[in-house]
Amino acid sequence: MIVDARRSPISEIFFFVQCLSGFIVHSITTGACSLAAVFAMHAYGRLEVLMQWIEHLVDGREDLCDNVDERLAMIVQQHVRILHFITLTDKMLREISMVEILGCTLSMCFLGYFVITEWERKDMTSYVTYVVLYTSLTFNIFILCYIGELVAEKCKKIGEKSYMIDWHRLSGRKGLDLILMIAVSNTSIKLTAGNLFELSLSTFGDVVKTSVAYLNMLRTLTT
Repeated sequence: MIVDARRSPISEIFFFVQCLSGFIVHSITTGACSLAAVFAMHAYGRLEVLMQWIEHLVDGREDLCDNVDERLAMIVQQHVRILHFITLTDKMLREISMVEILGCTLSMCFLGYFVITEWERKDMTSYVTYVVLYTSLTFNIFILCYIGELVAEKCKKIGEKSYMIDWHRLSGRKGLDLILMIAVSNTSIKLTAGNLFELSLSTFGDVVKTSVAYLNMLRTLTT
């Protein structure tokens, strides 16, 4: 009602603004997912190395310290550094993840309704477009949640590996030193979206169920 976008050069201006805004939005989304994947895989690799150190805590290894106390101190120090790195990653990505989760959830809710609407109208072009968009948004949320799930599961395996080694062969009461590391692993830091939603596969399932529930509500109100 303000301007007639069908006329030139207003049509070209609006088309350019739309392309530019789409490029910015999708670049931010791609950058956020790439950063989350790189940082998560870095933490995952460091946790894998830490598990190898824990496995050789009792008997030692050629490239590790000869003293059990020194090996244990090195393992604990490395574990603390990894948890601190995961905390920094969560602080850096929690706002971006929050916007991505909420935005994709709302878009999936409306896209599901548009898919059913276009199916009833027999407009296959719009129908295929909405289905592709819905699938793309689903994968965006799945990538973030799967990354968080990998980091959380690997942190828990540190406690399992600490218990599965031959800790009973440690001299004196040194085996008790592993209790604290096991306790920290069971309550380890997780990647979150805005410090409200935990990035995990269960969160992904909740998002999908929410979009389907909202779709059913819209169908009930419009029929």
